[in-house]
Amino acid sequence: MGWWWRKRNKKPTLEKQTLERGAKLLKDLIEFGHGQSNPIKFFSDDEILKATNYFSSSNCVSISDYFNDWYSGKNENHPMILIKKDRGFSSLIVDLLCRDIAVSSMVSGHKNFLKLVGCCLELEKPVLVYNGVKKHYRLDIDEQPWKRRMKIAEDIATAFAYLHTAFPRPFVYRNIHLWNILLDEDGVAKLIDFSRCVSIPEGETFVRVEREVGIYTYVDVVSEKTDVFAFGMFMGLTLLLGKQSIVKVEGGGSYTDYVRYKKKRARNVMSSKLKEDRRMEEIADPKMIEKMGQISEQELCQMNAFRMLSLRCVGVKGEVPTMVEVAKELKKIQRSLQNDSASPSGETHFDSAQDIDQGQWGIRLVRV
Repeated sequence: MGWWWRKRNKKPTLEKQTLERGAKLLKDLIEFGHGQSNPIKFFSDDEILKATNYFSSSNCVSISDYFNDWYSGKNENHPMILIKKDRGFSSLIVDLLCRDIAVSSMVSGHKNFLKLVGCCLELEKPVLVYNGVKKHYRLDIDEQPWKRRMKIAEDIATAFAYLHTAFPRPFVYRNIHLWNILLDEDGVAKLIDFSRCVSIPEGETFVRVEREVGIYTYVDVVSEKTDVFAFGMFMGLTLLLGKQSIVKVEGGGSYTDYVRYKKKRARNVMSSKLKEDRRMEEIADPKMIEKMGQISEQELCQMNAFRMLSLRCVGVKGEVPTMVEVAKELKKIQRSLQNDSASPSGETHFDSAQDIDQGQWGIRLVRV
């Protein structure tokens, strides 16, 4: 009789959970929406099951990350949708998912974020539904040449700059990983998963988090510089050195050990690995160097400017820039072929923030 009792009570329980999830999502939409209207569609469980053929393996696409499964689908109103389904499940995951939906609804008009169509809260494991007209791929850093790595850095920096500047209360992302970046079929990098985002109160420059979450688990005071620091680590260790999920650090240990160090220790590691007296051919990702063959003077100049900018982001070299300045400088590194793109001291220079145009679809970086 146990199975009958569970079946009898399963639907009312799920209906109650759906209402609770809806209330939580509404709260987050109000909190993070800043009074703006961001309409999203609430799909029924039947719509999602039909669109994905009951989450069949034939609908599972190859961009699966470490925490989610991705499915393609379609219905009468949407010729192609992309559905993200969390592999695990708990009350904490529901809270994080609601935050992800709320922030995604705010930023999905920008080219460096996936466009959110809606969500389904009725399933046992709620899902997010994105516009899937273009194909998307999980970022494999080993396959990316130097020029593509620079463009990925610029795309993600632009996404961060938008989060920091486009809203009355800046968003701090706090969760940069390789598996939170997708590439579309045109090579445009898109940031996903806003479950760890926090919003800084108006008039404040930081916010205290109640518990330590995200990749830098030692952080308890969060500001825009939290993202700048994390992005500098991503630039230097991942895009330039080619490190992925496991990063060996001086003295041994894995990436899990590494992210628990204080910022001072992290800066020391960056300074050691990217110090200026080391030749770029010695420190850059050997897989990337092998594909490039002979490195040109232009590429060496770009790599060195890239290295210096990453060191500035983590506070090793000069004044820590804003993400707007980082995005602008990355664009200049790509476009500038002159030797004066960086000063003899290795410090980079930025133009006025007035060169940033925040239009309807986000930040457009004006060529300087």
